[in-house]
Order: sequence, then structure tokens, then C-alpha cells
Amino acid sequence: MKKSHERWNEYQAASSEYPEELYRTSERLEKRIKKESRKKKFLFTTIPTAAAAMLFVIIVNTSIVFARTVSEIPLLSKISELVMYNESLRSAVENRNIQYVNLKAENDGVELKLPYVIADSRNLVLFLEMPDLETADNEFYDVSIDHLTDLSNGNFISGGFFSYGGTYTEGQDSLLKLQLEIIESTYPGQKTIEKLPKNFELSVSLRKLQSIPVKYGAESHKLLALDSYKFTLNLDDFKAPVIYPLNKEVTIEGQKVLFKEMISYPVRSEIIFEFPEENTHDLELRLSLVEDGIKSSLGSYAYIQKHYDGVRRQTIHITSDYFNPPKSRSISIDRYAIKPKNVDIRTSIDMNKKTMSPEIEGIELTDITRADGEIILTFKASELYPYPPFSFTLGDEKFIETNDIKTQNGTTHIYSITDDNYDTLELIQVAGPEYTLDEPILIPIPVSQ
Repeated sequence: MKKSHERWNEYQAASSEYPEELYRTSERLEKRIKKESRKKKFLFTTIPTAAAAMLFVIIVNTSIVFARTVSEIPLLSKISELVMYNESLRSAVENRNIQYVNLKAENDGVELKLPYVIADSRNLVLFLEMPDLETADNEFYDVSIDHLTDLSNGNFISGGFFSYGGTYTEGQDSLLKLQLEIIESTYPGQKTIEKLPKNFELSVSLRKLQSIPVKYGAESHKLLALDSYKFTLNLDDFKAPVIYPLNKEVTIEGQKVLFKEMISYPVRSEIIFEFPEENTHDLELRLSLVEDGIKSSLGSYAYIQKHYDGVRRQTIHITSDYFNPPKSRSISIDRYAIKPKNVDIRTSIDMNKKTMSPEIEGIELTDITRADGEIILTFKASELYPYPPFSFTLGDEKFIETNDIKTQNGTTHIYSITDDNYDTLELIQVAGPEYTLDEPILIPIPVSQ
């Protein structure tokens, strides 16, 4: 068996035989990682830049299809940098599920190019080529999707989707990834989108922003300029989603959870589970995905949520290989938070006496400080809370905005609010403590229909 350093030397040697365009790709990737590390927005900032660039070589080395595709399609070596850590998008590129649209849009002499897109019935990924724009220190450009107009029926679509993308500063690589994910609407009266139209006009905003430091190490952003660009897209037929039934019910502390199904799309997959009306407590689950024995966290509790007929439905969006499913996979329930359902747990703080009444089991008010127009309140919890446990009100359901919240080790929670000469503050408990299961609960996911 070869030792790890011998395999690493082989990868390095192989990298020297790569086409010049792929070599430039690894150089660009190293520069991109250094830039994103400074901005603290890159997913893999903990990976040394040289190692991450070499990781790209390894990915290409171990996927002949990916390497061939990257070298054959124009611009795709740059696109590969943007998708290399995303299993779904990398597989979409591998399997040629990427469409060349070659579009341009201009506003006041500034041109945006849209050479490629990846799309399915619930997702859209744009690869935009930015012009050479100038930015001063603490300035950057932000690109976002504003709305769509379905050209088959004239419907204006401004909600029912998430949109997120990249930022641009002078001197960085010109290619940006901008993504749209259709979601179930969670707001009354807001229109939902069943699927992405194939023929539509897309409105994209380009904003120039300036970062301004504020308190607590945070930043605010001042808008310096705003321009809009429109693209008309006629997309190829979408590949059909693959539905994997789960139909697995589990019980945690007497509360039921029904895992219904996983729906796989070329861009990402959805896992859907529900909490029935009969539950007496609200559960929030911390999940992981296990594929071929490799376990990866699915993040925080920030899942998409919808209520209907007393049922609470949650949907998680994950990356998963649509074209080449793993040999085995499952959802792992690792931890959970719990609090009574439809019960307001309230307490009041006497600002003069620095006391909390009634006391809340397991949470202690340890300090109140008033200085420079602010109130700092510190609470100590005996249990781990994944999120700060309280919201502040004036007793009439008007919530008080917090300036800053810090959580230390999940047990100490420090709130800062503007001091409006409050004598009393009312608190509502909005989060419950988190517990780790002795043994994770596994929900098998089929690998074939």
C-alpha cells in the first residue's frame, strides 16, 4: 500500500502534465481562496490555499469525466472553481447538465455577460461574467436576483424563492455564481411558485456598496449605486425530479416526527419531514447526512418551515448527486431542542432590583449593566441552548430590537438593547435547550426508485 506522502507526490507530478488552462485554474483558485479568506465568507477558509488548489487537482485527477468536460467546454475551467465543493453542481457539470445561453445585458455602458446556466424545475444557477469595475477600499459589488416574468403567461414572480450569490471587488476573477432556489412560501398571502418557467425574463441587480464598521465588530453597508439588468432565457427541458419515499416515523420524548420523502433534483435535493398536530412539544432537529459511510452535518435549525392543518412541515435543502447516487445513505438525527407547544413562557425583569420573576428553571439572570445608552443583560443556563433563549417585549407584544446577542459555549447569553429608561422588561422564551441522543437515530434513504 502506498503511503500518503507518495500519493501526494503523484498528484503533484500529475498536475504538471495538465493543460495550461487547468494550471491557470488552480492559480486562480488559490487567489480566490486568499481573497475570500480575508472576507471570511468562503466555506473552506480553514484549508491552506496551496492545499485547496491541490485539492482541485485531486478532484480532476479522480474524475476523468470531470477533467474531460472541464477541458472541452469554453469557460468551464473557471466554472469548475465555483462548483468544486458542491456535489450536486459538480455532478451536473460532469454530466453535461449545463446550458450555454451566451446572453448579454447593458446598463449605462456597463455590460454583464451570462454565458452558462444550470437549471432544473426548482433551481437556477447563473454564471455571470463581471466587467472590469473599480472599487476603493471597503467597497464591493453585490449581485442579486430581483424578480422573474414568466413569458408564457406574463406572471410577475417576486417571491417564493431564495436568491444568493457572490460579491465582486476590483482585481478578482470576473466569474460569479448566482443561485435561485424555489421554496414553499411561509408568509400568508405570498405567491408560491410550483416550478421554474422555461421561458422567462430575469431581472438582476448590481449594487455598489461600502462597508462601514459599527459596534461589536459588525458592519453596515451604504448603498453607493444601483443598476438593473434584464436577461431573456429559453431553457432546455428540465430533467425530472427523482422521489425517494422515506415513510419513517420516529418518537423523541413522546413527540412524533414523520420523515416523508427525499426529492432529488440535478442542482440540489430536498428532505421533507413533519410534526403532527397531536404533539405537545415543539421539536427542532439537528441532522446529518451519511453517504457511503461519510457523515456531514446539515447545518443549524434554519430549515424552511410551513404550517398546514395543524401540521408543521420542515424541508431541508442539501447537496446530493442526482446522476450517480451513493451506494448507501441515511439521515442521522444527532441532537434536538424541545419546548412546550403553544405555551408562552414569560418572565419580567425589574431593572432597579436586577431580579427576574418568576424564575425560569435552568436559566439565571447574572448581571445587568447600564452604560453609554445601552443595557447589557447576561444570563447563565444550566443546559446547552443552540440559540439565545429570549426575546424582549414591552408587555404589549411589541418586541424590542436587540443591538447585539452573544452566546458563549451555548450556556452564557449576553444581550445588548438600547436603554429607553426601562423600569421593567418582559421576556418570552423562544428557544428550548438542546440535548444529544445517546445513539443517533438513522433514517435510511433509498438509493434507487
